[in-house]
Amino acid sequence: MVNNIKDNIFDLAIDKFNKNKEIQLEVEFEEREINVNGFRFDKLVKFNYQKKGLLYYVEIKQNINNTIIALLLQQKKNLKHPILLITRYVNNNKADELKKNGIQFIDTAGNTYINHHPIYIFIKGNKPEDNILKNKQHRAFEPGGLKIIYTLLCYPDLIKRPYRYIAEMADVALGTVGWVINDLIELGFVIKMGDRGRQLLKKVELFNRWCIEFNEKLRPKLLINKYAGPKDWWTQYKLNPEYAQWGGEVAANKLINYLKPQDIIIYADLKKYKDIIIDNKLRRDTDGEVIFFNRFWKVNGNNEFKEIVNPILIYADLINTGNQRVIETARVIYEKYINRHIR
Repeated sequence: MVNNIKDNIFDLAIDKFNKNKEIQLEVEFEEREINVNGFRFDKLVKFNYQKKGLLYYVEIKQNINNTIIALLLQQKKNLKHPILLITRYVNNNKADELKKNGIQFIDTAGNTYINHHPIYIFIKGNKPEDNILKNKQHRAFEPGGLKIIYTLLCYPDLIKRPYRYIAEMADVALGTVGWVINDLIELGFVIKMGDRGRQLLKKVELFNRWCIEFNEKLRPKLLINKYAGPKDWWTQYKLNPEYAQWGGEVAANKLINYLKPQDIIIYADLKKYKDIIIDNKLRRDTDGEVIFFNRFWKVNGNNEFKEIVNPILIYADLINTGNQRVIETARVIYEKYINRHIR
């Protein structure tokens, strides 16, 4: 089902490109799901133009956001061939952003950025068809499933435990675990190994997809409110990890001291976050730099990071910003804390 949707997006985008332009791209060959430096691209494609072959690593997404762009930017530095992003629709702002960052794209509306000698094309402003390629998502990547996946990424051996234990750790209903695990099995992220129980597979791919879906689907639902406060109040204030933990740029600063925070993200329990507001004289401000999110996991007394959230969540927070300095910090955290853990 997923591959069919991606194939449809690919075919529609290429057809639209060839229909509306004097330049025609003919697909000579394509290789599915090619793994490069631990990142799994959807295709390696060779296009023929005149007598020249244009090779691309192709990434196909139904929709794009800051997280997807950040992940592609991290990959493009060390690739043999350029990336071609193919998607349903790229709006004007995202078209400019992709062009600025050297990420080539084609969408199903005819918007295009191709910069591969001897071709240079930049088209934006075309509107998508409203009813194109709407589909049902796998439930594993809906909010309840994303909570479970996060817990499994933090504690991969948890996949071997009974469903009730997974439900308790992820703070979800027991019935949710069954259909999420079944989805993950269908998608190839979990395998049953008989007497040895279940095992988590393709953890790097699962991690990347979780980051994208978390920022798009779960994170907005967790927002409690935004506040403003005294300058650098966070530097001296100690959170009680039982009730709240630093996320985002503050957590990154405390973890690797590589970044001066601009936004102050706190993941807190709903019943306790107001104590932090009172202690620090924070005032509600829709444009404030202090952002409270509802903590969506069960606190583990053995958490080695204590006052800050797990680096997996710090990374997801950082790459959602769209700020290149912040995204570079995310890369450092990935290499130092996440890479060895999920591999």
